[in-house]
Amino acid sequence: MRDKPAKCWPGNELSGMAVKNIFIRYKPKGVVLVMVAVVILGLVPLVLPSYWTHILTQIVIMALFATALNMEMGYAGMMPLGQGMFLGLGAYAYGILVLKVHFPYAAAVIAGLLICIAINAVVGFLCLRGRPITFGLLHMAFAMLFVTLVAKWIPATGGDAGLSGLKRIGIFTNTYYYYLLVLLVVVACYIVIRIIMYSPFGKVAQGLRENEERLIFLGINTKNYQLLLFILSGFFCGVAGILLATLNQGIFPSYMSLILSAEAMMMCLVGGAFSFWGPSLGSAAVIIFSDQVSNYTEYWQGILRILMVATVLGFRGGVLRKARTRIKIAATKDIAELYKNADRVNREQS
Repeated sequence: MRDKPAKCWPGNELSGMAVKNIFIRYKPKGVVLVMVAVVILGLVPLVLPSYWTHILTQIVIMALFATALNMEMGYAGMMPLGQGMFLGLGAYAYGILVLKVHFPYAAAVIAGLLICIAINAVVGFLCLRGRPITFGLLHMAFAMLFVTLVAKWIPATGGDAGLSGLKRIGIFTNTYYYYLLVLLVVVACYIVIRIIMYSPFGKVAQGLRENEERLIFLGINTKNYQLLLFILSGFFCGVAGILLATLNQGIFPSYMSLILSAEAMMMCLVGGAFSFWGPSLGSAAVIIFSDQVSNYTEYWQGILRILMVATVLGFRGGVLRKARTRIKIAATKDIAELYKNADRVNREQS
């Protein structure tokens, strides 16, 4: 008698044993390198002009946004064309609760993220009802719906002018201290995302990208996995939205624009959509390039798009993946040369 297939609602894959295995799998050398990188990032603003502290904060926030997007696009092979709506949703939910409803800051963060999760679940459920191609179109349609809602609901959202006056409190009025707060929050989110995507649940997500039909054949309800991944990705986008709104001390319609969604996708593609650190690298490259080139020409956006296309075509899989491939090829050649020299020495001695 055949065994009945296991229940396939996602959740058991994130058990304590799975989390334990994630940390056991990490090499101490890699953990040390990450810790050193975080410390360096925390100290870099001390030796740079104050202007760069704002740029670095923006890079870290957009790196989280791109990484959250990559959970769907890079790992699961989904195509969320309007992911910026969740960044904007988190920002507007937090800003409206603080400025209009006068919630305390901590309560507004929690309530804003809960609102983001609830709307994520509804939008995700509706988008996943159709085929993969309709998923992307519905995703973009919902993004356009929220953009219109933000523009027309002037009493709550401020319309095209947005909402200003979202102040930072305490020591975080200092740009450097706020940068440290953002860095700590993003590192914590990275740890959670890393655990999720390298757990058995994450492996199923990668199976969605490679061969969804085989997973269905194995008795796995792929829609449940896609919905949960959709909600998790939207949650981290909401966190990025709250951080961005607090950085700029205001909320603006551009946070929900399709242009921002496209830029986040390009960050993933430039850095490497099939690697964990690729979107972060792409975020740094895009933001720094945009900031520097805009000082010299008003056509910087066109130049940026052309270079993005050239990078994607020239570095298939992203810059990070291309660099890793080159390193592996060089290391393989060195090892082969060592074996060849050792074999020659052995023949000469014999």
